[in-house]
Amino acid sequence: MGKQNLKEMKVALIQGGVSAERDVSLSTGQAFDKALSELGVDYIVVDAKEDLPKVLSELRPKVNVALLALHGKLAEDGVVQGICEYLKLPYTGTGVLGSSVAFDKLFSKMTFKSQGIPTAEYVEVNAKLHNLNEVKMPFALPLVVKPSREGSSVGVSIVKSDDEFVPALEYAAKSDHLILIEQYLDGKEITIPVLGERALTPIEIRPKVDFYNYENKYTAGNTDYILPPEIPEALVAEMKELALRAHKILRARVYSRVDFRLHQGRPFVIEVNTLPGCTPTSLVPKSAAHEGIGFSQFIQVLLENAGLDYEDVR
Repeated sequence: MGKQNLKEMKVALIQGGVSAERDVSLSTGQAFDKALSELGVDYIVVDAKEDLPKVLSELRPKVNVALLALHGKLAEDGVVQGICEYLKLPYTGTGVLGSSVAFDKLFSKMTFKSQGIPTAEYVEVNAKLHNLNEVKMPFALPLVVKPSREGSSVGVSIVKSDDEFVPALEYAAKSDHLILIEQYLDGKEITIPVLGERALTPIEIRPKVDFYNYENKYTAGNTDYILPPEIPEALVAEMKELALRAHKILRARVYSRVDFRLHQGRPFVIEVNTLPGCTPTSLVPKSAAHEGIGFSQFIQVLLENAGLDYEDVR
């Protein structure tokens, strides 16, 4: 996949969307907007509403790259990537299959298990097939309940008592009928961004209250970020290798963010985010900046490596 020429680009900055993460996407879009202006790139801003296929089709003669500032359903899950594939419009980030598998936590965990990537034990519940009041707890408390297909910790609960279990299932079911019940892994939360062929500096995440939920992710001051993390160098090296393996196994492309829990001194991969947030409080830009990669430079890397799954394929 050849590099795109920045001077020849006419970019469609696609933001907003129709998922629960719309506000986060708009914040990411603002940051991308500023970076594009600094790079001197010709671009147009597109709000990804229900008419996105029609809008992009009409814009296609005028744009030649899509910069995806989207998160969540109908965005991070391969849907928008598929629209771009059909229009032969090169786009930033991961392709259709990689996006779909990474976004569906059940499938990503099945893939991790098959490839020897350590991850928490889990059970799937389908709210369309099961009476949630009759579901038995598969693990000792505490445990984690989350929608299989959602992001930004939307719909996630840490269940600490018996009477919290069914409400947690019902809460997750509001976001997806496919629900994941996971063994709770106690320990430090670490995230590792991947850019190109390398893992960047890990960041330890320390919420001041509760866990790293939606509010703590996007409210400045709610969470402390330790960069670099206070863990042994040998463990950092092991986790960077695991992050790259998870990134490649899921066919992530150009960049991602791999989330870990350190449990009893061992790293476990929680998930891979293929369109990680790039808001003022987001982690990928923090890690990149720590390594001397400015935000505009980061966006330039994304644009120059935009591509298609079916490029040069008939």
